[in-house]
Formats: sequence, C-alpha cells, structure tokens
Amino acid sequence: MSLGMRIRTLRKALGLTQQALADRTEVSRIYIQALESNRRMPSMKLLTRLAEALSVEVQDLVKTVSSAPSGRLQLEEVLQVSPEVEVWYRSKKTQAQRAQVRPKPH
Repeated sequence: MSLGMRIRTLRKALGLTQQALADRTEVSRIYIQALESNRRMPSMKLLTRLAEALSVEVQDLVKTVSSAPSGRLQLEEVLQVSPEVEVWYRSKKTQAQRAQVRPKPH
C-alpha cells in the first residue's frame, strides 16, 4: 500500500476531510491531495505531524506492505496494517455479466 493510500485510508477511517487534516497538519488541502495521490512526498517533520493527526506512529505510515504479483493488495494485508480501517468493496461487472443478471422479458 502506498504512503498516499495509507494517508487517505487513515484519514477517512477517522472521518476527516482533506481540509480538516490540512488544518491539523498546517498545510494546504491541495498539498494533502497531492500526498494522497502520491504526487508529493512529505518531509520527516510533516510525517510526524501527519502521524499525530492520524493517531498512528510514523513507522505505521511509512512501512511497506507486500502485495500480490498482480499488484493488488490482498484483504488480509490491508487488515493487518490497521484492523480498525473500514473496508469498502465495489464490484466491477462486465457488460456481459450485467446482461446475464437482468431478467429476460417474456
């Protein structure tokens, strides 16, 4: 899991908006957005403020989580990082699968 994804996941688990996290860490909302999308990397000073604002240790933010060869995280890996994180699942069905589910008109 990338640092940006970890920040976003923890922020959402706490029910914080990007602006609320920005206010707590004394940076702009745009900077939080850039961190979450992995376009920027925080300084050690900011990592400390982020960890405090997100109620975790700095090492919890920066530790790496292994992923499957496909590049996708396994659910177990996400839950090992933080069992308090709420996980949402959204199924992506193909058009053919959706057509099979719909009842045929008689």
